Amino acid sequence: MREPRIPSITTDRLTLRGFSATDRDAYAALRGDPDVVRYLPGGEALVAFAEQIADTRIAAFREGWKRGFGVWAVEEAATGTFVGQAGLAAMDRTADVEVLYALARPYWGKGFAREAAAAALRFGFERVGLDRIVAFVLPENGASARVLEAVGLRSTGETDYNGFKVQGFAIEADEWRANGWVRK
Repeated sequence: MREPRIPSITTDRLTLRGFSATDRDAYAALRGDPDVVRYLPGGEALVAFAEQIADTRIAAFREGWKRGFGVWAVEEAATGTFVGQAGLAAMDRTADVEVLYALARPYWGKGFAREAAAAALRFGFERVGLDRIVAFVLPENGASARVLEAVGLRSTGETDYNGFKVQGFAIEADEWRANGWVRK
């Protein structure tokens, strides 16, 4: 079967591109860092399986693009260094699409998550034509909640997702456009 076409996006400081086999070691290191994964599904319990997770997630990320959207590898544009992941993913049991991101520790606090999330939202609304994009964070992950609010998502309250108590966020396409999030 033919591989899906994965578009690349360049922002001021980042390049969002399709994952490749050469990203495996860097992605395994990301998934093996307890500080990075403590707020991801499975969290620290899965650190020992980082290499296997890297293999399955990279394959799933590539497969996900058959829907016309997906998760990119994120690299620093100036250096080509792998920074993490960001993009859009179809939710398991709903028609919703989630914006997600996870960055390596050296890239925290630099606005990269906000930049990558904003690019993913723009892609979802402008190129894919999505009507709504959601996100979920564990309530103790205040940094991620601030990223989502900074790119225009609003809190929808606490909910249960796959057995985890999470804080939901959402933004509608009309709301995104009306609030000036469209690049002029």
